[in-house]
Amino acid sequence: MTPSPSVPRQPGFGSDNVAGVSPAILDAITAANDGPTPSYGADDISRRVEQRLSTLFERDVAVLLVSTGTAANALALSALTPPWGAVLCHADSHIENDECGAPEFFSGG
Repeated sequence: MTPSPSVPRQPGFGSDNVAGVSPAILDAITAANDGPTPSYGADDISRRVEQRLSTLFERDVAVLLVSTGTAANALALSALTPPWGAVLCHADSHIENDECGAPEFFSGG
């Protein structure tokens, strides 16, 4: 059944990638996409983010810019957990049931 145009769509909270991006974010992405640029943190935007966060925290920091998904979840956990450590989570958690070994891959565990 197609919803009526007069009825607002219900937001979907199943995942952060089911929602559209705000126009301001899309405009910023479009403005930043001005041609070829180095990847994997060697670009100007990543360097500026790392400098600003280093200033904020008053120390050198490493920044892993990922927006969403398995890589974001697994990288965040690997940054917090040494290879001999453990991630404790509920048996029904997303990380346990849907990430397909990515935390182990990124953490060396």
